[in-house]
Amino acid sequence: MSRSTLVLPLAAAACFSQTWVDGSERFPTETDGEAGSSATTSTGTSTTTGEPWQTVTGTTSPGTTHLVTSSSTFEEPADVPPEIFSFTVEPDTLHEAGTAEAKVSVSADVVSLQLRVDGEEVWAGPPSEFAWTFAATSKAASEGTYTLELVARDSEGLTASATAMLWVTLPDTGTERCVFTEDVGAGRLTAAVYAKDALVVVGALANPSYEATVWRLDPDSCQPQAGYPRQLSEWSPMDIQATSEAVGLALDAEGRMAIAANIGAGLSRQPYLAVLSPEGALQWEYVGPIGQTYSGVTAAPNRFVAVGEVLVNDMLPALFDGLVESFDTTGTKVWWDTLAAPLPGDDFPDDPKILGEHPRAVTWQAESQTLLIVGERQVPADMLITRAFSARYTANGAVISAWTSSGLDGDEDGLLAVSNCGGVQVAAGWVGSGPNSRTPATRWLDPLGNGDKRRLDNLAKTSMQAIACDLEQKVSAVATTDTGAYAVGFTASDDPFTFKLMFPQAALTALDCDFRGFCATAGLLGNHAWVRVHHP
Repeated sequence: MSRSTLVLPLAAAACFSQTWVDGSERFPTETDGEAGSSATTSTGTSTTTGEPWQTVTGTTSPGTTHLVTSSSTFEEPADVPPEIFSFTVEPDTLHEAGTAEAKVSVSADVVSLQLRVDGEEVWAGPPSEFAWTFAATSKAASEGTYTLELVARDSEGLTASATAMLWVTLPDTGTERCVFTEDVGAGRLTAAVYAKDALVVVGALANPSYEATVWRLDPDSCQPQAGYPRQLSEWSPMDIQATSEAVGLALDAEGRMAIAANIGAGLSRQPYLAVLSPEGALQWEYVGPIGQTYSGVTAAPNRFVAVGEVLVNDMLPALFDGLVESFDTTGTKVWWDTLAAPLPGDDFPDDPKILGEHPRAVTWQAESQTLLIVGERQVPADMLITRAFSARYTANGAVISAWTSSGLDGDEDGLLAVSNCGGVQVAAGWVGSGPNSRTPATRWLDPLGNGDKRRLDNLAKTSMQAIACDLEQKVSAVATTDTGAYAVGFTASDDPFTFKLMFPQAALTALDCDFRGFCATAGLLGNHAWVRVHHP
């Protein structure tokens, strides 16, 4: 806003008469009406609003005499715009998935900001609420040079602008970011979950005895955090002499780690569940009876739910039913169920007992507030065959639906893992017709658990073991053969691989992706526990 000041010096009284006379002689008076008033006005106009505004107005009243010996006006520059003191993007260069934040400092008269990226408005509002970040997710989606333009506006509509640049150069999807190999002893990993400040993996390590083990790795370097790895004998007060192996892992909203494991070997195994604090302290543990085993665990609101199987006969061939057990946060078993034929929608009688159900994985569906279990089951045909299946439970333990594959793509099939991908459940497994004929299969499960939408990949003698989705909802999966393992990526059922990598002498059985899109695959390389994190 322009500011004008009218300065009126006073003349000395002694000079007044002579001054008036001189002026009258030089400048004869007008008519009476014209001589009765005079005005001095300074007006500035804002070009942005189109409204004139008056800064100074002086008037004289009829019949009065004004003493003005000199008059001058001093004005500051009109239409002074607001100021942008600084406008930056930090960092201004991204070499991997992550975020860059725009930061700004402006003068106090600014009432609104507008941010454009490459000419498109991405934010507008008052300066006190300014917050904008750029999320780089993958090379295909984010790579490039971005021009940011900030426009600041004051209450008069005057503006100032500034620009900043952001450079994004990312590795190809699937490129290795970091690797961890446990060289203390032989071992393998079976489950992986990203926490807020760590990549948590579980499995077993021979150091010296073969025990269930947990590692917390730095999410950026893959190196173990202080105090890890930790084995079952280190966190448990129980004297467990038998070998053990962790097979499942879940983290709840507070960061507590639920580790599902099996103790012993063969048909004499027992299920074991421990919940550790984020710092690794034991909060509670449970050991089940001989003849039961766990295969997976998930966290639900105020619950940990483990799935596995229970041996139902004392002769060969061994027959199993599915097992589902729910524990509260203090370790009390709230409910349990035997998952056995006939399931909802089945026409498979199982009396006498000849069929079997084998839950392999479980996840909590927040949208429907239900548990989703996937696995393999034996169903009758000319002979017993294996079929993929899913079952849904309420949080209180009631079975509400089930689905069993109809075998459209092969004589047999199965599901081994399930993951939530943007509210859609995606499951991984296999299809096959005859010995050594398995190929990877991915199924998108509808709200009832039906897996008819599927993707089949031509990787011979291979089963897909684990699956997860990154920030862009691209699917990452791992598959294992007799001689090595694949890490693959794709976006939909009909799209080509975004990457396909083969690792000889490796077995990959676990996978998870973090909030930035980095995905960790875990298993073993040679005979050592191994983790590989790749770029999205």
